[in-house]
Amino acid sequence: MAGLTAAPVYGGIATVPAAVAVAAAVLNAGPASRPWWVWSAGAAAAVSIAAGAVYPRSGSGDVPAAGNVLGYVEMAALMAMVGGLAWRAPARQAVGLAAAGGAAVVAVVLRLIMASTDVSAVTAAIACAFFSVGTVTAAALGTYLRLLEARRLRAVDGARRAQRLALAQDLHDFVAHDVSAIVAQAQAGQLLAAQDPERAADLFTRIEQAGQRALASMDQSVNALHPDPDRGAARSPLPGLDELPELAERYSDAGPAKVRLALAPGLRTSREEAATAYRVVVEALTNVRRHAPGATAVDVDVRRTSDTALRVVVTNDSGGGTAPPPRARRTGGLGLPGLTERVHALGGAFTAGPHDDGWQVVAVLPARPGGTQR
Repeated sequence: MAGLTAAPVYGGIATVPAAVAVAAAVLNAGPASRPWWVWSAGAAAAVSIAAGAVYPRSGSGDVPAAGNVLGYVEMAALMAMVGGLAWRAPARQAVGLAAAGGAAVVAVVLRLIMASTDVSAVTAAIACAFFSVGTVTAAALGTYLRLLEARRLRAVDGARRAQRLALAQDLHDFVAHDVSAIVAQAQAGQLLAAQDPERAADLFTRIEQAGQRALASMDQSVNALHPDPDRGAARSPLPGLDELPELAERYSDAGPAKVRLALAPGLRTSREEAATAYRVVVEALTNVRRHAPGATAVDVDVRRTSDTALRVVVTNDSGGGTAPPPRARRTGGLGLPGLTERVHALGGAFTAGPHDDGWQVVAVLPARPGGTQR
């Protein structure tokens, strides 16, 4: 509309293409660009090329000096439009429309040259090549920004993928422990229901508590995966060494194995050390219940070594009795492999294997700065 309004003063061939080019540059290079706006670039290129085709038949004197200024404004807008297309437009459309924008810049250069009668063909070619450099530069800048955006998106996707894997491991480490406790207590409840109803009722209460903890862990993982950042921000911190006594007590109450916890007093650990140590104990206790149901005792020892590394040792016996008939087995867990990877990521060492008549898990975590938890 501004171009049409100024047309009677400066000539429509100068004002209308410039106005359309500026509008297309704003739509395609602005921060609020939309996919369907790329077609405005095609309209701007078509108008500029059409104006260059019409101008020779209009005569060389119908464009005032101000029209030349508008021509340079039009070229700058077309270059900005090409940069915006290379940055944000869909790939297929960006290539074709950017080429059309480059052709439109050449058309504007030729239109401005036609106003002078003493310009040779060589000079015209040099001028077209010179201004085309600006178009290529704008396209290169837009492509560079496009690559940076693609790299950022890949980094975000990679971070989300790593977070999902970590949450899957969290779900296994914490929920599997509670679910295995539910299974063990339910098995004991079947035997006690007829012999000792009061104790069986107490087991059902513990089953309910373990189920509530499993549900809370699943809710925590779901909240962390939720796209709303405000919900993810409410995620509670991971448990650490302070929660080990409660963990040992819950496991002992579920039976039949009793946990003897030896936690060195005054331990100061970083958040990573404490959370990893807790995971090692959780996974070890879960595996005892799952793979050694006849075990009667589990020893958990957490202390510093002579070189200040944090050493976590979980040892269980075999029980020496006949194991109950096997039930459905679960495979493909992330427990020990995931713990091994996590401990190695912290620069530590992790081993698990037979020990005397039972099994032993050992994790050694090097001292890390920021030990303030305990």
